[in-house]
Amino acid sequence: MNPPCAKCKKTVYPVEKLNCLDKIWHKACFSCTECGLKLTMKTYKGYNKLPYCNTHYPTTRFTQVADTPENKRLKQQSMQQSQIEYQKGYRSSLKEFHQVSDSVAQQQLSHASGLASATSYRTAPHEVEGVGGHLAEPQGYNQPPPMSYTQPAAPQPSYTPPQPSYN
Repeated sequence: MNPPCAKCKKTVYPVEKLNCLDKIWHKACFSCTECGLKLTMKTYKGYNKLPYCNTHYPTTRFTQVADTPENKRLKQQSMQQSQIEYQKGYRSSLKEFHQVSDSVAQQQLSHASGLASATSYRTAPHEVEGVGGHLAEPQGYNQPPPMSYTQPAAPQPSYTPPQPSYN
C-alpha cells in the first residue's frame, strides 16, 4: 500500500514520490513551510523535520543566561585577556616610568657627529623678522664660527742640513 503525503495527506504513488526529512512527499507538495516556494533535494533546508527555503530557514538565537558564579568568572577572565584591559594596564604602567637623559654612549656619539661636521648652520638675515616686520640681525651672525679642530703648529725641524762653504 502507498503511504500518504506529509503535506496534503493524499496517497503518494511511486512516480511522484519524494522521501525526505523522514517523511514521504509529493514532488509538488515539497515546498517551503513559510512562503510556499517549490523546493528540490538541493535547495531545501530542514528544521524540526519541516522543509524551508534558504531565506526562511530559522536561525538559532542566543538567549540571555543568568549570571552564575561560573559565568562571572569566565566574563572576568575574558576581560583580563582582552586588548582593552591590556591597553589600560600598559598605559598605567607607563606613568610610573620617567624618561632618562641620554646615556654616555649617546652623548659621545652626538659629540663625535658634531666634530665630524664643522659646518654650522645659521639663519640668513632675510629669513629672520624683527619687531614690527623689520629684519633683525640674528644672534651670532657676524661672529666667526667656533673652531672645533685646531691645526697643530708646524713642528720645527730638529735636523739642520750643513751649509755649503764656498772657499
